[in-house]
Parts: sequence; C-alpha cells; structure tokens
Amino acid sequence: MPRGKRTVFTVLCPESGNRVGTIRFHKQDKTGVAWKEHAGKLKKYCSVCRKHVKPKLKEERHSK
Repeated sequence: MPRGKRTVFTVLCPESGNRVGTIRFHKQDKTGVAWKEHAGKLKKYCSVCRKHVKPKLKEERHSK
C-alpha cells in the first residue's frame, strides 16, 4: 500500500540542456522540508560538459 505520492523530476544540465537523470521527491516530507531544499544540495555529472554541475529540475508529467 503506498504511503504517499512522490513526484518525478527530470534532472537537466543548465549549460548544455542535456538530460542527466531522473529523481523522485515527495512534495514535502514528514519534517516539513520541501523538495527544493533537498534539490539545492544536488550535484550531477554532465557527460556533454564533462564536469559536475548544479542541475535544474523540471517536473515530469505522467498519465494516470
């Protein structure tokens, strides 16, 4: 039984626009911390730029 819905976000490189991955976050966790605060600490490697970047997150839309 699911214990809450999580939202899927696309992880994009801000410089090249390359898709770096996907990540799932709750909109707000039990402690009241929003997903944007968790995403602020995130760093991903972009294979096009060949360096670690602070990515942009974009919410994906899925059909039910």
